[in-house]
Amino acid sequence: MKISKLLCIMTSVMLLSVWNTTAQADDYNGDNAIVKRTIKGVVLDETGTALPGASIIVEGTTIGAGTNAKGEFTLQLREKGAQRLRISFTGYETQEYLVDASDNSLVTIRLTPSENLLTEVVVTGSHTEKPLKETPVLTRVISQRDIQTLNPMDIETLLQYELPGLQIGYDNMSQLPTITYQGVGGEYLLFLVDGERISGEGSDHNVDFTRFNIDDIERIEVIKGSQSTLYGSNALGGVINIITKSANRPFTGNVNARYAGSNGQKYSIGAGTKQSRFSSYSNLTYRTRDTYTVGDDEGKKNTIVNPDGSIGGETIDNVQSTTVYGYQIWDASQKFGYSFTDKLSAELKGSFYHNQRDIRTGKVYQDLFIDYAVNAKVKYLFNINHQLEASYIYDNYKKDKNYFNAGFTRTDYRNRTQSARISYTGIMGDHTLSAGIETNLEYLKHYMMKDSADASMETYVLYLQEDWKVTDRVNLIAGLRSDYHDKYGLHVTPKLSTMYRPCEVFTLRASYSMGFRSPSLKELYQEYFMGGFMWLYGNPDLNPETSHQFALSAEAEKGGFNASVSAYHNRFRDKIGYARADGGMKYVNAEKARTTGVEGIIRYRMEFGLMLTGSYAYVNDYEEIDGHNASSVRPHSLTFNASYNHKFGKIGVNAALNGQWTSKLSTYSINQDQTYERVSYDPRTLCSFNAGVQLPRGISLNFGIDNLLNYKDKAADSSLQLPQKGISYVGTVNINLADMFNL
Repeated sequence: MKISKLLCIMTSVMLLSVWNTTAQADDYNGDNAIVKRTIKGVVLDETGTALPGASIIVEGTTIGAGTNAKGEFTLQLREKGAQRLRISFTGYETQEYLVDASDNSLVTIRLTPSENLLTEVVVTGSHTEKPLKETPVLTRVISQRDIQTLNPMDIETLLQYELPGLQIGYDNMSQLPTITYQGVGGEYLLFLVDGERISGEGSDHNVDFTRFNIDDIERIEVIKGSQSTLYGSNALGGVINIITKSANRPFTGNVNARYAGSNGQKYSIGAGTKQSRFSSYSNLTYRTRDTYTVGDDEGKKNTIVNPDGSIGGETIDNVQSTTVYGYQIWDASQKFGYSFTDKLSAELKGSFYHNQRDIRTGKVYQDLFIDYAVNAKVKYLFNINHQLEASYIYDNYKKDKNYFNAGFTRTDYRNRTQSARISYTGIMGDHTLSAGIETNLEYLKHYMMKDSADASMETYVLYLQEDWKVTDRVNLIAGLRSDYHDKYGLHVTPKLSTMYRPCEVFTLRASYSMGFRSPSLKELYQEYFMGGFMWLYGNPDLNPETSHQFALSAEAEKGGFNASVSAYHNRFRDKIGYARADGGMKYVNAEKARTTGVEGIIRYRMEFGLMLTGSYAYVNDYEEIDGHNASSVRPHSLTFNASYNHKFGKIGVNAALNGQWTSKLSTYSINQDQTYERVSYDPRTLCSFNAGVQLPRGISLNFGIDNLLNYKDKAADSSLQLPQKGISYVGTVNINLADMFNL
């Protein structure tokens, strides 16, 4: 079934929904006639102070509003009768409020501070809204407050400090970052934006991380472990869902400037509105960073290991240097939302990304990375317990080379994806059923294919998931997904998760999930002579990868204290990797691969505004090559954070210390003569400090120090981590225009 057919089905379903809704509303005779009830109110904190930007949703409808500078909101409904409101605000307990049919007075709602973050609602792990503490799949949320506290320049820095076991590397060929998390690489981590896949490869098997604009991110939901049942191929190691900003009050406006000298500048403006039925949010950002070079003082020593395991001596590398190239980036996005009726709503988002990279040394061209995407969603609520959603995304990512002396531009890489999906969610007593169909089309033109050829693939999907609340203390999720791939045929992926809460403060989770990843188009059809000295081959005979993951976790929470420990084990079958063949390197299905790890997090929030967080991750990653472990994952890592937020009258202050430590690593690589080199990498510690003040009228000032300990890498280690050149100082100014003009 082609995507056009699926779109026709989607359109028909939604038109029927519109017709059904309109048929029921026989007295809709114009904008004034259709409003049958108006609800007005105010949202206050525990001291009676207004909360601007609080979210109010009318349950069972598509209608919602945000509060203005005075905490006021207005809702216009086309249905009479009692209504239940759900009110939420970051850092406060979500509250429900029943407005009966005869109540026409001003609604006053007081929210109380949340003792911890476990009441926050997440959607990624199960495709349904759930409080964080109720999710059977262990999920981590990086909130807007976390982002503001760290004040990072890019998403790599944010994730590195927030997620234990996450390591950022550097690809010397593309001069772009790579990522590993819980022992798996970028090809096993599925990055979503607002729940939708994105196209494009930055460095080898990794998305282009510079596409993610920090100033347009509302929060990030990280779901650990294999999520192939809901999200399909590439979700073997987890899902990172980046949820972008929307307008959260009648007028939203922010101007932001970040200056760190040669380490980066960023200027951003965002504006929007949220009304009862209409919402709009626009963002425009300019980012730039200078090129820098990191070099060795002396060559790195490596140990030679003979095939029989004996030591064959040492080699000393030549003195090396690594250059991290700068960029100039423009980001633009526009999001619209509209509720046609109390039951039917739609959202449309468009985005544009243009990255002009610095000219590489000795090159006669300049790299240009460009992406534009359009995403449309339509939601229909049959009632409070049943909803239907249809979505479509078109994402076009390309890499151009601008030959400025010759006066022309050539496209060397283009990745175009289209995805269409219809999903249903229904609550029937203690059972929540999620089901969906989707189709995914991918097109790839790549300079690493013979004669810069192109290729395409199609997949068609049916998934079903049952979320059963067995008792007040036991929750069970069972899921099944079938993928039909135009090359590999049908593949079925099961999943089973359970959560048991023996008492209010303690939760146990266990899960089994099967992962599935079909070879990428590059892995199948690549044929490239790299650097004039080595052939890189694809392999049309590759088998899809499968994995089996087992996970167990325990979590305790009491007041402001929260602690969790989790263990997982992955076994891969037919894992795809490089091996020497046909006079070069060729993609093959690996001999053996497994990953085992343990992760622990402790968080404590004190009443006067201090929060302490510490985490530890151990990863035993094993990739066998003739009995030698070729993994490049550091086994031990620590992250730590101490943050303070407090308000003195109308002035708020904040300060935060963040850090990451990663352990020493020894790994093996194979040489042409079948000997092995054992390479060792030193431990690594990175820290940052940020302090800020929030003044009246929406003015915020921030000062930060990146790489507080002035850590400097050796260039020879650059493939394992993004090279650091030392300390840098950061200044940030943010102006909230809504607060400045009391809107």
